[in-house]
Amino acid sequence: MLKSLYIKNYAIIDELNIDFDNGFNVFTGETGAGKSIIVGALSNLMKGKADPALIRGGCDKAIIEGVFSVDDYMKDILDEAAIEYDDDLIIRRVISKDNRNTIKANQANVTLGFLSSLFGEHIDIHSQKDSQYLLNKKNHLLLLDRYAHNSELLGNYRNAYRQYDEVLKEYNELLNNTYNESELEYYRFDLKELEEAHLDLEEEDELELKEKRYKDSEKYLNALSGAIETYEGDNGVDELLSVIDHSLNVDDGDIADIKEKIEEIHYNLQDEISRLKNILSEFDTEEINIEYIEERLYTYSKLKRKHGRDTAGLIEKLNELKDKIAFFEDKDFVLNEKKKAVDALRDKAYEAAKQLHDVRAEKAISLQEAVISHCHDLMLENVRFNVNINECDLNSNGIDDVEFYISLNKGEDLKPLRNVASGGEISRLMLALKTVFTSLSANSLVIFDEIDTGVSGKTALAIGQKMAQIAKYTQVLTITHLAAVAACADSHYYIYKDDSKGYSSTSIRKLNNDEIINELALISSSENSEAALQAAKELYDSAQESIR
Repeated sequence: MLKSLYIKNYAIIDELNIDFDNGFNVFTGETGAGKSIIVGALSNLMKGKADPALIRGGCDKAIIEGVFSVDDYMKDILDEAAIEYDDDLIIRRVISKDNRNTIKANQANVTLGFLSSLFGEHIDIHSQKDSQYLLNKKNHLLLLDRYAHNSELLGNYRNAYRQYDEVLKEYNELLNNTYNESELEYYRFDLKELEEAHLDLEEEDELELKEKRYKDSEKYLNALSGAIETYEGDNGVDELLSVIDHSLNVDDGDIADIKEKIEEIHYNLQDEISRLKNILSEFDTEEINIEYIEERLYTYSKLKRKHGRDTAGLIEKLNELKDKIAFFEDKDFVLNEKKKAVDALRDKAYEAAKQLHDVRAEKAISLQEAVISHCHDLMLENVRFNVNINECDLNSNGIDDVEFYISLNKGEDLKPLRNVASGGEISRLMLALKTVFTSLSANSLVIFDEIDTGVSGKTALAIGQKMAQIAKYTQVLTITHLAAVAACADSHYYIYKDDSKGYSSTSIRKLNNDEIINELALISSSENSEAALQAAKELYDSAQESIR
């Protein structure tokens, strides 16, 4: 949710600060007062190139700052970026004439890419020209799955498809791999060399430790002997702990408990000293064959350099060579077995895809009915909407190719949604679609910039009611010229030009109930006569009652 917006030296805005409410927020005002500029500033805060042309004349920089409430989705992204926050997040963007632009999230410098990940699924700015997400065919399957709540079913399918795809790639690689005799001899040579090396991760670690002890034997002997002497010598730790233990032989429960813990420490120390003695005895009794150790470590080092792998990688390489040679020597059998695995996994994935298809086909009918119902509410009486599902090759999304088709007028053929001409009808269609999908999305803010252009009367009221319906799930900001739309809002802001400083600057104020009625009267009839005010009050009361 957007809690407040601060703008300074942006376009014709001198300085303004707006506090927002949750629910349905509407902006009205005369043409040219700066309504779209405010939406543009909010959009520019979160995305888009910083254009110095937007800086108010005579100023060196423009500032846009938004305060957003932080939800769980945002917390994960902020935590990953190590950005500190409390309940709120302040995004501040400075646009400078010298292109020394900055974006901050609280006090941390961030990029536009970061803001895109933070707000991409959260804020939807919509105008007549900004319907690409819903119009784009590649998003229609995603929208259908979202409507059908298919996340679990889709996850199960993708797991099955991933297994199939991995084995298919292995099969194709085997199918396309052919080795000539010289290559095979080379593989056999490498395999023999690796097998004769008898590589072992534990052995390598042990050899490196023994080499280190040999090279530092004097330091080891001094350290071990000194530690053992400190423990066992005259007045050593062992003797002192025994004295302490003996002195605590008193009849007292608390002291007895302490005595028991000291004895436990004493026993543990004895065990660790025994381990030190064992290590020391290896220096005294075991002659370290340093030549053998260094020869073995050289073998490891040589093979690592040759193959560009660590020891674990060399062991993996050995197994790869075995498989390659075995495949060459019995190619038909290996391919046949791999093909069986591919076919079995494909059948499993296809079965999961078919289950997914059946749910999609069923929910597509429900989605069609929902969109058509919302379109009827918006006075699109002749609309036909179809979720077109065609079978395609198995892929990460299943076997369904999905595209939305629409007909807005009686007698008109259904055609892809992306081919529908823009205008008032498409704006209402987009609003109907958003009403269906917004409640299913992660959006915390939806912004409509004059989506009601070209409509009036009952249609305008229906648009306002739909926006109010969306506002039950997410915060909505709307610019409108229609009283019927504005009457449906929870909060009403009036935008106007202020010339009191000797130059024009956009200002804004939140209206109270009486001011809302007055503004609705002016929007409807360009006057605030008694009759106009009464009609405005009736409109407002009726609209508010309808959305309750």
